[in-house]
Amino acid sequence: MKIRFKICRNDALARLRPEQRSGMTLVELMISLVILMVVLGAVYSVLNLQQTKSVQVTRTTILQTDAQVAFTLIKWDLLLAGLGYPYELQDALQLSNAGGDITLKGVGLGFEMNRTQWSYLLDDVAGSTLPVRRWTDTLANFRIGDTIIIMNEMRKPVYQDLIITGIDTFTFYDPVWNQAIDGLRLYIGPTITARTGLMVFRRNSATYNNGLTYTLSNDTLMRGGEALLTNVEAIQFRYGIDTDNDRIIDSWNNTNNPLFNPNYGSTWAVRFTVVIASDLIIGYEEVEDTIWIEDNPQYPLALDAYAKRRKRAILSSIIYPQNLQPGEDL
Repeated sequence: MKIRFKICRNDALARLRPEQRSGMTLVELMISLVILMVVLGAVYSVLNLQQTKSVQVTRTTILQTDAQVAFTLIKWDLLLAGLGYPYELQDALQLSNAGGDITLKGVGLGFEMNRTQWSYLLDDVAGSTLPVRRWTDTLANFRIGDTIIIMNEMRKPVYQDLIITGIDTFTFYDPVWNQAIDGLRLYIGPTITARTGLMVFRRNSATYNNGLTYTLSNDTLMRGGEALLTNVEAIQFRYGIDTDNDRIIDSWNNTNNPLFNPNYGSTWAVRFTVVIASDLIIGYEEVEDTIWIEDNPQYPLALDAYAKRRKRAILSSIIYPQNLQPGEDL
């Protein structure tokens, strides 16, 4: 008996011509891939643009935040320049010839607050004992061996270079506020006579006598020997005078050692401008080749190809240092 096997096939499919059979040709596949690449490229361009803008916004925000913090700290130092400084006014504030840096003397209650002790006198003084406030923070209290100054309400030194030889604690009853105040008795060598309300101040010799200089070094703003802020393109200080006390500065100058003349009865001011720049931002370019950050006198800042690809914030302020005003008899 013979067994026969018959191979069946789809006669209908077999009858179709090659061009009628289902599927994609190589040309169709290549066209599809090209279209897909165009669509993906467009999506990537949109996402990349959004990412670039997001980075720019983030960097600008950080830039402005850092600038505001540094700006506030510089203003604090300027306001306290000349605090209890016993010499001529122009010695307490010195500008460079181009106004690119400034040296402040008598600064003591700024950044160094945690290393600068001060207090008001709690009671009348007659002898060699100073009753002062005892603070909860022990770092803010005086210590044996500290050199202190006693200043009056006009911030003029009444006694200088007093050395604390001993300290003990006591409780002072304030009849005005009707409360007890924790106090310290500071023992000093000489006998003095003063009155309640004067301020006892421990100076920071590093910044008080020698002066504290703000200067720019390699895009870094230096406060003395410490870096305060990076990415600083320029900083300018100006000394101004209001001759008729109408709160309008009549003239600005950037010369060294401005001559403060108390006989003018005028108001002194310091204007400072800080230019903070971001890192290089791809896709951004400044239009101008030169920007002006000062107009009196003018101060141009030329931008090269690299600088034109950085965003910048320009901050300016006018400060009236309270300790350098005429009539204070410093």
